[in-house]
Amino acid sequence: MRRVFGLWFKRSIVPLFLIEFVGGIIAVYLIANFVFVSRVVDNALAAALGNPVRLTAYFWSAFLSTSTEVKVLIVALFIAFGMVLKDLNRSIVSYFLMRRDERFGYKGDLRK
Repeated sequence: MRRVFGLWFKRSIVPLFLIEFVGGIIAVYLIANFVFVSRVVDNALAAALGNPVRLTAYFWSAFLSTSTEVKVLIVALFIAFGMVLKDLNRSIVSYFLMRRDERFGYKGDLRK
């Protein structure tokens, strides 16, 4: 069963992780070219130290006041991160289901 899971993981999950990882790296690179990141971090720290609740308002207003290209890149980065989390969750759940079936001796169809 481990070999089957290993083959499934290599053929279906690893390519997705690679594509999503490369897409995320490209989005981060492009954001770094469009955004002066150290200035955003400095301003975020200043907002958070004064009132931590204002940090959310700061990020929201910074997002709304930025250019369309940066908005698209930020949304793409969040989508890529969500897809990585989804696929990671899918692979972990599949692995633990395989381990459970292996431990309890499941060898066939439940309908039998």
